[in-house]
Amino acid sequence: MRVFDFDNTLYQGESTFDFAMFIVKKKKSLLRYVPQFIRILFLYKVCKLDINEFTDKLEKYSKQFLENKEWIMESVDEFWDENIGKLYPHMLKKIKKSDVILTTSPDFLLKGIDDVLNTDHIFGTTLDFAKGKISHLNFQENKVKKFLEAYPNKEIDEFYTDSYNDEPLMKISKKVFLVKNGVIKQIK
Repeated sequence: MRVFDFDNTLYQGESTFDFAMFIVKKKKSLLRYVPQFIRILFLYKVCKLDINEFTDKLEKYSKQFLENKEWIMESVDEFWDENIGKLYPHMLKKIKKSDVILTTSPDFLLKGIDDVLNTDHIFGTTLDFAKGKISHLNFQENKVKKFLEAYPNKEIDEFYTDSYNDEPLMKISKKVFLVKNGVIKQIK
């Protein structure tokens, strides 16, 4: 079985950040939250936040984004109309129906393109829109927990990621491939 991260692995960039910026363009009143959101994503990318800090910081600023679920969900299709070209075609070709995508990005965002991703086995961060909270942050060791919960008797033959934030998944994978700007390099 192969497992893929999404951001900077299958998608060129951080889809959550890109979606947030897309939403801000549509609703300018959210602009004031952008600096904090950028800071959180930066700290995440440089592995400076543990899972609890990341969740707390994200929830603090995501409440304003989650206030109108219907509007957010309607925006997903529009977002993908503009950003589908940021998917790496050569990476998408690697995905088989039985493969898994484990991402920190919200699952509702990837459901907008599940037909393009070639698999139904997609696990992302889940949100409780009503409470403005993160139900499950699919980050670091939580990705391993999610994988083992869904596939208790399966091994990861190949894992593709862009970040050492995924070190917990790297440890349980036979082979690991680091993807940088669409270029694949085996590191384990």
